Amino acid sequence: MLAERKIAPIEMVVLQGTPFCNLNCSYCYLGEATRRNTATMQPDVLKAIFERILGSRYIDRALRVSWHSGEPMVLKPSYYREAIGTILELRDALCGPDFGISFDLQTNGTLITQEWCDFLKELGDIISIGISCDGPAFLHDAHRLSWTHKPTHQRTLAGMELMRRNGLRFDAIAVLSRDGLAHPEAFVNFFAQYADSIRDFHFNLHDELDVVSMDPGSVDAFAAQYGDFLRRMLAVYARWGIDGTRLSIRNFASFYERIFSAEADKPRYDARSMSMPFRTLNVMTNGDVSTFYAGLTGDECGDLYGDGRGLLLGNLLSDDLDAIAGSGKLARIAADFEASHAACEHDCEYFDLCAGGYNLVKFRRYADFTATRTPECFVHVQTFTDTLLDDMNRNARSSAV
Repeated sequence: MLAERKIAPIEMVVLQGTPFCNLNCSYCYLGEATRRNTATMQPDVLKAIFERILGSRYIDRALRVSWHSGEPMVLKPSYYREAIGTILELRDALCGPDFGISFDLQTNGTLITQEWCDFLKELGDIISIGISCDGPAFLHDAHRLSWTHKPTHQRTLAGMELMRRNGLRFDAIAVLSRDGLAHPEAFVNFFAQYADSIRDFHFNLHDELDVVSMDPGSVDAFAAQYGDFLRRMLAVYARWGIDGTRLSIRNFASFYERIFSAEADKPRYDARSMSMPFRTLNVMTNGDVSTFYAGLTGDECGDLYGDGRGLLLGNLLSDDLDAIAGSGKLARIAADFEASHAACEHDCEYFDLCAGGYNLVKFRRYADFTATRTPECFVHVQTFTDTLLDDMNRNARSSAV
């Protein structure tokens, strides 16, 4: 049985209200068949899920509920009004009204209407949205197309503009593709024009290393290109401090937080803590559940654990959380993840500054959880860290002169 001290309180529940998406982005981690599936998480399923969660001993004092893994705005505001009402009623009955619950939706922004804006105003104290946009049109439309291969930037932009006209703030998440690395100024300045509306901006470097040559020279070239992108972006960031632009870039803020946080708080940001079982639960439309980090599905790692269900741990319509927490499968996955963390901790000098999430990358690339220094880690973690530390040191030397 997995030791209880290794089970984290549940902080976030990622719900797949529907797997269907109205766009066909080239880099989506969900397969085409999934994104064409119009299934919906039914009210009785949602109620059963939160009876399990809120009635369990695995919650602490607050919970974040996030609709993701599909386009949530395909469903109407009335769906979420009923869902949120159900969850809050269960919260009051099982935990009491002082237990904090917040909600968010991650959307591509193309379906935002005035009805949606009115809904967000109505529930503004407890709900937020994040809009996925990849920057200016020439970058966004290179990958974020409709099912009929038409560009979508103008539709996303219209949603952002409507939010701004309604005085509504939103988070912005961008996928940075290889073609965007040559345009850091255009990329980040696009979002700067919405600084009054964006609460938090975050970019994810698209992992395209599987489609480039894996010889060391190719990986080094990719890392150098990314490092140059970051340096130029940091230069823009520095100029914002002079001209008064206020756009928080979470990639940088989270890194500085890990560097400067109190020693007692540092363990919360390490790779082990970020992927601790139950900290995040992912629940599919039918109640299937996974954990460790957001977005994991039954497709991960094939039949590694012998049940044909990837990293799925059970179904919240039939399995309670105690049974899942004590399951042999969870223990096996946790042991593999710990072996992965231990190998990195032993071999990698960047381990203390890594937020993790590369356990499955290592297995997919090398069929070995104990492998270290993958090309992904070299680019995403080591190059990012070196570039930001160099920038900090350079600024410190300049200030000392």
